[in-house]
Amino acid sequence: MSAIHHTEESARRMARLAGLSYVIYTLAGLYITFGSVPPLSAFVDGSAASQSLEFGFRTGLLAESVLYVFVCISAAAMYVVLRSVSEGGALVAAFCRLIEGALGVTFIIFKYAAFAAVVNPDLTPAFSGEERASLMMLLRDVTGSALYFLLIPMAVGGVLFFSLFLRTRLIPRWLSAWGMLTYTVIGFLAASIVLFPALEQHVMLFFIPGALFEWVAALWLLFMGINTKAPEAGRAALA
Repeated sequence: MSAIHHTEESARRMARLAGLSYVIYTLAGLYITFGSVPPLSAFVDGSAASQSLEFGFRTGLLAESVLYVFVCISAAAMYVVLRSVSEGGALVAAFCRLIEGALGVTFIIFKYAAFAAVVNPDLTPAFSGEERASLMMLLRDVTGSALYFLLIPMAVGGVLFFSLFLRTRLIPRWLSAWGMLTYTVIGFLAASIVLFPALEQHVMLFFIPGALFEWVAALWLLFMGINTKAPEAGRAALA
């Protein structure tokens, strides 16, 4: 019984860590989207005014780094919670979220390269001002468009994690089903934009329910945790 209790307690702690990670990376995403982070185009002219925005842009890069670090932490925590349900399924889901994190860090590097090329002309002495601006615009568009490739492994991992939650009822079934639906929609929309880029302006609103779900799931896991007592399926999975 003590081993089972220890396993359940460990799972509850990891579930709360996953919830905390969701909160942190969602807050980072909100800052990147709505905070005072200037766009790369603000640095093209190299004026003194644009130099004063460098700190704001660097905070955006830092926020993105924090975001993907906690994406990976949440994946590891969710794996620990759900590996006893299906080790293979939890492992695949965690790897999908780790792929998301790896792609995100790659895009940060591209974005920083574009930023450095514009604000530090000494790094590209053979380039003219127009060539630096063109390079910056190219890297900016690459990172902006490639975001949708990142969302596909994110969606696969999310669907797998919440399908395992649905099997065990460690969290309410309505929350698990909402998670599966949310990540399915995100994956479908991301794949559609990759295939048909013109759709981007018409489907962005459909991503909003995904952000709402992540807040609800984050707060539930952080404050309510998982229920290892009531559902027999949940107890059996963690036994």
